[in-house]
Amino acid sequence: MSELNSKSLSVSFRVDDGVLGHNNREFIADNVDGERISDNITYVRRDIREVYDELFGKALAEYNAKQRRNDRKIEDYYEHIKSGDRIKPFYEVVVQFGDVQTCGLKSGKWEDAKILLHEFMRDFEQRNPNLKVFNAVMHLDEATPHLHIDFIPVAHNAKKGLPVKVSMKGALREQGFTSTNRLQNEWAAWEEQERKVMTEILRKHDLERDVKDIHREHYTVDEYKEYAAQRTEIAKINSHINQLKKKNPAELTPDEIELIKNQNDIMRSEIQKRDEKISSLSRKLGAKFVAFDIFSEDKLQYIAAELEKANVPFVEESNALYIPDYAQKTAAAIAETYKPIAEHNGIHDRIKLDIDRLVYCSNDLNDFIDKLKERGYEVKNGKYIAVKPPFAERFVRLKTLGSAYTPNYLEQRIADRDKFPNAIRRKGAAANQIEKQILITQMNMIVEIKQFRLEPHKIELDKLYVFQNDANINYLSEQLVTIGEYGFTTREQMYAKAEELKAANNTAGLKRVKEMIKAYDEIVEGNYIDNLIKAQRERDRTVNNTNLVR
Repeated sequence: MSELNSKSLSVSFRVDDGVLGHNNREFIADNVDGERISDNITYVRRDIREVYDELFGKALAEYNAKQRRNDRKIEDYYEHIKSGDRIKPFYEVVVQFGDVQTCGLKSGKWEDAKILLHEFMRDFEQRNPNLKVFNAVMHLDEATPHLHIDFIPVAHNAKKGLPVKVSMKGALREQGFTSTNRLQNEWAAWEEQERKVMTEILRKHDLERDVKDIHREHYTVDEYKEYAAQRTEIAKINSHINQLKKKNPAELTPDEIELIKNQNDIMRSEIQKRDEKISSLSRKLGAKFVAFDIFSEDKLQYIAAELEKANVPFVEESNALYIPDYAQKTAAAIAETYKPIAEHNGIHDRIKLDIDRLVYCSNDLNDFIDKLKERGYEVKNGKYIAVKPPFAERFVRLKTLGSAYTPNYLEQRIADRDKFPNAIRRKGAAANQIEKQILITQMNMIVEIKQFRLEPHKIELDKLYVFQNDANINYLSEQLVTIGEYGFTTREQMYAKAEELKAANNTAGLKRVKEMIKAYDEIVEGNYIDNLIKAQRERDRTVNNTNLVR
């Protein structure tokens, strides 16, 4: 290993959402240097379904053989896990030594970081026999070298369901990790082991672990920025007064003369303010951070917002806020004032629909965040991105909206945003004149939805909103199917077919053709989308009037 300027490096081992398309560069995020993609090191890249068959195929067959009812059998274990809400089909950890300053491309330690990461990856499965790695890559095309390790946790001898099944807790327990309390569970114990492994790797190379206390670090950044600003201000004031001294006394204003006379007093006062700030920092830096457990997402966001207003530092975790011990009473008092928002007020659904539309008109994640702000959203960037819409009182973490709303998945959705419109364009190239008019209307409808003039309406309410799940867009697709089925190329053919179906007493067919003629006539007259918008406004007025009466 090359000589390192620093004898210590930080370690980072964190659980991530896991987006294989990002890891394998099937889509390229803005923070990736395209010219360095070929430098990435792929350790393993296997199809997850194939690995599922290897791991669980026999157990699945045994389970299904015992089921007397067909509806209890599981046809595809991967799809069964993927479609559920409780268990993830796979997990990912992101591993990194150092940071952009210590191991960045221009730091001189880039190659050292690669060696350290390689040693960590080499023995990962050996020390974690229940975590089956199916995708692992070292990224060398971003700001710092880091590993993405994707694995399936396997537990054996399960009492319920398959005898061999996906279970992170079960897998870790088989590896010897136990839960002692809510904070020190199997996960936490395992993560600590992996960090110890990283520390041992550092020691093998005569390096020490730079332990960054994230709680204090989070707390002191803003405080020290304020202190630095005060120090700069003192220097500016003193420099300004010294410049005044060089001027001709006859050119000085009374206020400037007063400044020169009182320079010592002014400096003494400013320095005293600074010293008081340093004293305050010293007292607070000595504080011990403790976990304030909160198992309601809405309550956590409420308490976090109130602590922020009270200038109390904290670090936000999944089910807890880490706060200084001196602020425990403050946090408890805030918690007492919490009043839950009704669960079915639709706020999450409204946020998701806004996000779903903005995904289609954003260039990347940063642009998406900017567009959220343009819509009146407040955004908190941190370990968890949280948003507060103009129609709500509290912040909501994006991750609580579902996996499709986490940053990595949003990046992938943004990268795929043009797939459906491009499919319409391709259809248009081979379409007849009647079909083209409907396809053009679909494209115009997409524009109206993206620009927030036309409200989307889902076909399947429990599914993600995408253009394919839009009732109005799908309605036009149905008309295209009717046109294709009957081979219509002129309006006269449509009316003739309607008469023919009426005479044959084909009610279902007649209804479809009449529906298509109605839609087509509105499109030709240029009223189709306008009529949808008018109907939407009328619905909004009705709802508003109803609310006023209430």
